[in-house]
Amino acid sequence: MNEFDDLFDKKKPEEPEKPKQDGVEDFYFQANLQRRNGFLLLIYIGVLLVFSIITQIYYSYKYSDTDQIVANIVVINNLQVDVTPNEDTDYPFRISMTGALLNNSGIDLPQMWIEVEFYDADENSLGVYNYSDTDIADGEVMSFDESVLADFNPDSYAFRYGFDESSMFYTLIGFLPVFISGLLFLIVDWQAFSYDWQRFRKRLGPMIGQVILGFVMVYAALILAQIILNELNVSGTSQNEMTIQGLFDANPLQIVMLFLLLCVFTPITEEIIFRKVLYNFVQPRTGHAVAIIISGAVFGLMHVITYRDFIQSIPYIFMGMTFGYIYYRSQKNIFVVMGVHFLNNLLSFVIYALMAYGVSIL
Repeated sequence: MNEFDDLFDKKKPEEPEKPKQDGVEDFYFQANLQRRNGFLLLIYIGVLLVFSIITQIYYSYKYSDTDQIVANIVVINNLQVDVTPNEDTDYPFRISMTGALLNNSGIDLPQMWIEVEFYDADENSLGVYNYSDTDIADGEVMSFDESVLADFNPDSYAFRYGFDESSMFYTLIGFLPVFISGLLFLIVDWQAFSYDWQRFRKRLGPMIGQVILGFVMVYAALILAQIILNELNVSGTSQNEMTIQGLFDANPLQIVMLFLLLCVFTPITEEIIFRKVLYNFVQPRTGHAVAIIISGAVFGLMHVITYRDFIQSIPYIFMGMTFGYIYYRSQKNIFVVMGVHFLNNLLSFVIYALMAYGVSIL
């Protein structure tokens, strides 16, 4: 027992009745639960590792000398930055940027990008602006003529450029691992999924109500996390969120794939790993409260560890702990927390998809 468990157990939900199958307790409740969960974790790690290796091999084969390719991207018009006043009191400056790059690498590049970072007089970063264009053929010029509104007047700036694969490529390598992992999870643990689905269907109205309430709780948790970030003088959003937003463009096939990635298979794989596997590993040893905190913290850190913007893990940690509490209150019904995760990701998906087609609702 843990001293915080009283907080969660005052109205402890009844344990679900353990169904019988041929006189043997349901697979979901057998003693080898941890072994099966460990197998699910190995599947997830293995699939990610295989796709990481395949991606590295593909990238190394296609771009055998990345330094040489970048060296052959020629600046034909140096970046020019001009700052002028703007009437908006919230954004009193307009920053205009122009320049041009020539792809002289000898190969067609799926994407070329320019990054401009602004600094104050003490060389502190004020912000970064990114611009990219796709399908730059060998010998083609990428012109850059952009302007942004800002609440600062930079004293200096740094100009960087390079190339990358297409957003469709990154959508594919994001989609395929979670798609394959999700299918393998369903195959390996089908009896547990079937049991949870029967429980969900049996109390369909209350379960849907828990999903909707859970979505509201996640939204409230994100508001609280944003308040904390504001108190810490942290602005902007996580690099993970910016990367996801950058995958969206007005390509119907890519939009469909992103829907399947973000709204279907990501909720399946993440909830299996962080709730069913991690939560159920920690909870028997420490209690529900600690399991909620640990599974939420690991969930949050995993979303930012690639980019190391750890302060931006706060919203993800709050979200993960809310998912954990919802999982607990639903008597560990994985479909409830998957439903909440789906609604949360669906909201972001709709916003980014509309933006890709030039519609902004913010």
